[in-house]
Amino acid sequence: RLSCWLMKAEPDSRMEKGKDVAFSVDHFAACKVTPWDGVRNPEAKTIMKEKMRLGDRVLFYHSNTKIPGVAGLAKICSAESYPDPSAFDSAHPYFDPKSDKANPKWWLVDVEFIEKLPRLVPLGLLQKLAGKSQDGSLEKEQRKQVDYLSSEDLGAIAEMALLNRGRLSVQPVSTRAYDAIVQLSRQGGWEMWPGKWNPGGKAKPQQPTGTQSDSPPTDAKPSKKAPVKKEEPTKETPVPSGPAKKRARADTASKPTAKPAAASTRRSSRR
Repeated sequence: RLSCWLMKAEPDSRMEKGKDVAFSVDHFAACKVTPWDGVRNPEAKTIMKEKMRLGDRVLFYHSNTKIPGVAGLAKICSAESYPDPSAFDSAHPYFDPKSDKANPKWWLVDVEFIEKLPRLVPLGLLQKLAGKSQDGSLEKEQRKQVDYLSSEDLGAIAEMALLNRGRLSVQPVSTRAYDAIVQLSRQGGWEMWPGKWNPGGKAKPQQPTGTQSDSPPTDAKPSKKAPVKKEEPTKETPVPSGPAKKRARADTASKPTAKPAAASTRRSSRR
C-alpha cells in the first residue's frame, strides 16, 4: 500500500557557501525530477532510507518563508533510496565531513513533480482548521464554507506532524489528511478568512451558485496588503494658460518612459 508524505523546501533566496539554496514549486516544475539531497536530520533520513517506496504521494511544502504552506504535489520516483552524494562533496552547501562513503550516513530518494496546486494551502489555515490558531476555532459560517471536509478530515489535519512537530523536514501524512489538503486547494472557500495569508480579511459567506467556480490560482508567495491610508483633501492646481501651458506640454513630452523590469533569473539549485 502506498504512503503519503510531506517534504519541505525553501522557496526564497538564501545563500549557503556562496550558493543559492532556494527551491520553489516553480523550480521543481522546471526540473521535473530532483534527488532530495541535503537532508541532515536523522529521523528524516531514516524515513527516506527505510520507509519511502516507489509511487508514494508527496505534499510539496514551502518552508521558511513569509507564508509557508503546501504548494504542489509530487511522488517518489526512485525504486529505492541511495547514499546522498552531496554529503561527500566539499563544495556542496550541505557537505558533511564526518560522512564516510564506505558507510554512508545520509540517504535520499528521487522525487518527481506532479503539479502546482491552484491555491497554496497555508500553514495558518491548517492551524485554524485544527483549532490550533491564535484566533480560535472555526466560526459557524466558516465551517459551512468548507463543508466539503468532514469531521474526520478535520481530525486528520489536527493530527498532522506538521502541526505537532513542525520542524521535521520530511514527515508522514495520513491519506485522509493528504486528500483533505488537496480539496482545500481545489475547492477553496477560505481565501477571504482573516489570517496571515489574508491580513485584515473578513469571513465572507459563499454565494450560492449552480456550479463550482473556476478561481484563478493564487500566487505561492502572497504579500501582505498595505494599510489603507486616509486620503487628505488635495488642493486644486491652477491650469496653466498661454506660454506656461505650452512649456508644461513640452516638459511632459520630453520625459523618458520607464523601461520594463528585467525578467529575473530562474534559480535551479536545490534547497
